[in-house]
Amino acid sequence: MNHRKLLLRNNKQCSQRRGAALVESAVVGSTLLLLILGMLDFGLAVLNRNNLEAAACRLARVAIVRGEHSEGEFTPWGPATYVGVASDGSEIAGEVFPYLAVMPANQVHIRLEWLDGSHAVDRRIRATLRYQHQPLLSGLFGTSTWQLQAVSVMRIQH
Repeated sequence: MNHRKLLLRNNKQCSQRRGAALVESAVVGSTLLLLILGMLDFGLAVLNRNNLEAAACRLARVAIVRGEHSEGEFTPWGPATYVGVASDGSEIAGEVFPYLAVMPANQVHIRLEWLDGSHAVDRRIRATLRYQHQPLLSGLFGTSTWQLQAVSVMRIQH
């Protein structure tokens, strides 16, 4: 009889331990999944930011060779400020579009300004790109969107 009680007691302790292991696994597993998704989301935001930086730099480089003395295939741009989106089909938007790997082009806002009011040689231009990044885990980070912005300022070459 004592042997039977001992077996029942060990069996009950073993089943309680299995329940505790299941709860521990659920807590650790969900925390690990949340951490992995957070890193993925942050990595995507960094990728978008880097792509915006590359696109702004490219746009500024193209704009500095489109000054008042540009010829041939490089028709002059400016000095009026350009405001648009990367999907609007303009020549300026076309320079930015290839850099928007994972961003919807209709959500990338472009602003190209001639800071000195002229497109003469040695005047400054500023290319600004903005994008609202929607995090996968927006409730976790306390905000629904992240404002990503890239700015590049250069001097007109010709």
